[in-house]
Amino acid sequence: MTPPYVGILFYVLEAAGIVTAILLLAGFVGLGWFLALGISAGPLVCYLFSRGTGLPGYGDDIGNWLEPLGILSLVVEAGLFVLAAAMLKSLVRPGKVRTAGG
Repeated sequence: MTPPYVGILFYVLEAAGIVTAILLLAGFVGLGWFLALGISAGPLVCYLFSRGTGLPGYGDDIGNWLEPLGILSLVVEAGLFVLAAAMLKSLVRPGKVRTAGG
C-alpha cells in the first residue's frame, strides 16, 4: 500500500508547477526558472530513491527501473532540468544579472 505522503508530494509538485508558470508569465523569470530547476530535480531524486533503496514505508518499486511511465517521466524531467539550467545561465552574466526587461 502506498503511504499518503507519496500522493501529497504529487499534489505539491503540481501546485509548484502552477506557481512556476505564473511566475514565468508574470515576468519573474529568474525566480521562475530557479523553481523549475527544483521542480525537475525533486522527482528525479525521488525516482532514484524509490527504485533504489525505497522510500520510507514504500518499497513496492524497488528495482523497477524500466517501468514505461517512469522512464517517460525521467525524460521529461531531465528536459526541464536542462532547459531551466540553460535559461538561468543565460540570465546571469559575470558581474551583471539580467532582468526580464533587459
